[in-house]
Amino acid sequence: MPRARLPGSPTTLFQHALRLHRLTPDEPLFRCGDPFPDAERRRRRRRREQPFDHDRVDVEAAKILDAYFRDTWVSPRQLAIKLHDVPVSCRYDEHISAAALRAPAARARETGRWLVRHGTDLAPVAVGLALLAEVGTVTDIPKIQTIGLLSNAFGALAVRALDRLPGGVED
Repeated sequence: MPRARLPGSPTTLFQHALRLHRLTPDEPLFRCGDPFPDAERRRRRRRREQPFDHDRVDVEAAKILDAYFRDTWVSPRQLAIKLHDVPVSCRYDEHISAAALRAPAARARETGRWLVRHGTDLAPVAVGLALLAEVGTVTDIPKIQTIGLLSNAFGALAVRALDRLPGGVED
């Protein structure tokens, strides 16, 4: 049975960052990688939404994470689908951080890696990067650096993640 495609663009944000980086490997990404592959969908969604309330949406994302970590049968792909329509801020959030730290570290780490690498939408990738900011290891540095190239969206979280890893700041 073929796997269902994730909602949003067929291009992952990680692939998008890699492609743009290959075009200008020695320079910052033009316009920090904007527009993202999911830009049109996000623009349409913003027109329908209420003003962005960081505290409310991050609590909602943390609740989704807690439910995901309680149910070991749920895959990161299913989590990405649940997060798809949840507006998530791309900055450090104590609720998402706490959810990551309540979870088994290995599962949180693998989930974060999967979301960063395979997410086709801003929200799942931001949550994945937030997970890696809490439980990532030095092996995650290349993933964090790559997604951090999309600096307007993920720069602050990427810096936080790299800052807590040995050798991350130097890289």
